[in-house]
Amino acid sequence: MSVAKRFTNMLRALIISYLVTGFMLLLIAFLMYKLGLDESKVNFAITLTYILASSIGGIVIGKSMKEKKYIWGLLLGALYVGIILAASMLISHGDNVISAKGLSTVILCICGGMLGGMIS
Repeated sequence: MSVAKRFTNMLRALIISYLVTGFMLLLIAFLMYKLGLDESKVNFAITLTYILASSIGGIVIGKSMKEKKYIWGLLLGALYVGIILAASMLISHGDNVISAKGLSTVILCICGGMLGGMIS
């Protein structure tokens, strides 16, 4: 498979992951507005959203790549969370972007992408 085709497949999987993320975050915001969810439940739902979106992206990339699907899923999860962290750094001007909880979310997103690649 050519490099251009691999790049296109990865970009498509990332876009799908971010569309899932956007939809889920809108749903969380709506539920937060209607139900008055507390911060711990919202944080859990956001983390779950990231894991679910990276897993779906892992499935998409795994289906398009025929071999070493778990590595492609892992790479997708790393790119997914890396872009989110880069955007967070730009928005917050690099102030305290990653914490212990954030590090566990990073690891979970990477593992979620790898799991998606494996089950594809």
